[in-house]
Amino acid sequence: MHIKRIFIILILIFGAAGAFACQLTFSLVSGDGSVRNIVPGRSVDLDLAESYTLKVTLEEDHNNCPVPAEDTVFLLEEEKWKAGKDYLPLLLQDNISWNDTGSRSHVTELGFTAAQAGVWELEIIRDCDKKEGYDESLIFSIH
Repeated sequence: MHIKRIFIILILIFGAAGAFACQLTFSLVSGDGSVRNIVPGRSVDLDLAESYTLKVTLEEDHNNCPVPAEDTVFLLEEEKWKAGKDYLPLLLQDNISWNDTGSRSHVTELGFTAAQAGVWELEIIRDCDKKEGYDESLIFSIH
């Protein structure tokens, strides 16, 4: 009976750990070349009018992911973050382009300028039918 309980607990632990569809990690490179790892939900201070590069790494944690990296949505002020939208508080320099770094890993580097003072959320969304998907926000405080 004791072994059966341990087996059930292990199934629950490993089943919960695999509930997320993918892992995204973020690092921010400042104009001086310094690198900071950033965590969704925690505020990151930026200097007004400075340029930065946001490096996003996507690691799929299940086989045959039906959602390509290119379908990852970046929302700023509730609209898609794209180059040329000069009214947004973070000015994206080039359109988002992903590179494959492995069979289930991808990376993109997003150059942008902190254009408006304030606190801004960049929401990252991956809709997935297989698992939970991904929906987190990076918070930038510009001053």
